[in-house]
Amino acid sequence: MTFIINILVFALVMGTIVLVHELGHLIAAKSFGVYCREFAIGMGPKIYSYQSKKSETAYSIRALPIGGYVAMAGEPGEEGLEDVPLEKTIQGISRWKRLIVLLAGVFMNMVLAFIVYVSLFGFLGVVRQPEPIIAAVADGYPAQAAGLQADDEIVKMTFYNGTVIVPENFTDVSMGIITFEDNPIEIEFLRGEENLSVTVTPVFNEDSESYVLGIQAYPGAMEKIGLGGTVVYTFQYLVNMVGQIIMVLGLLIRGIGLNNVGGPVAIFQATSQATVSGFDFIYLWNLIGGLSVSLAVMNLVPIPIFDGGRALLTVIEMIIRRPIPKKFENAIMMIGLALAIFIMVFFVINDFKRL
Repeated sequence: MTFIINILVFALVMGTIVLVHELGHLIAAKSFGVYCREFAIGMGPKIYSYQSKKSETAYSIRALPIGGYVAMAGEPGEEGLEDVPLEKTIQGISRWKRLIVLLAGVFMNMVLAFIVYVSLFGFLGVVRQPEPIIAAVADGYPAQAAGLQADDEIVKMTFYNGTVIVPENFTDVSMGIITFEDNPIEIEFLRGEENLSVTVTPVFNEDSESYVLGIQAYPGAMEKIGLGGTVVYTFQYLVNMVGQIIMVLGLLIRGIGLNNVGGPVAIFQATSQATVSGFDFIYLWNLIGGLSVSLAVMNLVPIPIFDGGRALLTVIEMIIRRPIPKKFENAIMMIGLALAIFIMVFFVINDFKRL
């Protein structure tokens, strides 16, 4: 019974994020007069569909809660829509309108994340991130062996490949340690007035299933800051989150931190945590916000089958002022599809390795 509930929670979380994303595409497409044959949440076999007599669009729920789509006339692979007038296809509208349609899903995901975090911060208050100052050093871990002590302030982290992080808070320190795994880190820190440095290598911790140095942060302070302050804080929070995701993606492209990425199995495990002791709505709401931001950023990756890749092709057409040759576009889309499948398979393999 618990497994079935976890599946339903997973479907709810992914369905919410995908629904908002695809709704962005649908609203933008319809506002520009594009014919939309189907609005689907999920992939695979259709389990429910509704279409009113006045609507051109069928609204469907499909069996696998791992995606969705808006079937628009003029898109590659949309068969049986040859009779739709050119001006009602995605290819027949002006390129700037097409660009808005392609990026509307990403925009809506960021709107969802903003709503999530404004409501959370407004209800709970905001957490002032602890400064990059060590509160305690655990016995028997690399930080202790390297001579780090409580109240040392970390001012710079230099990693084995030349990447440098100047941490603004303790989260930046933790992200660097987790991302670069068991590779040596040169840490510059302040001890009183003295500027010191050590080289230390993280070790894998079975309990947290991540790489650690054995240092702890001071607790972040919770405070209420009013509606205006909450709105500003949420914008800053989302900007920082997007920056961290982009940084991690850049490292992944260079082959760093590949073991830390997760796919659908990891997301299922994360959503299942909401039902461990009762139903933790706040945890689930926070997870929806985080996954919504991740989906938005991932969709902007310039792989042709993703929104970002298709938007890039549209921008290129705007620059050269003519359509990209169909054969070339189809070849790029096929390469993008193959790359997307490879990424998904890699994520799933990573998931099962952790299991």
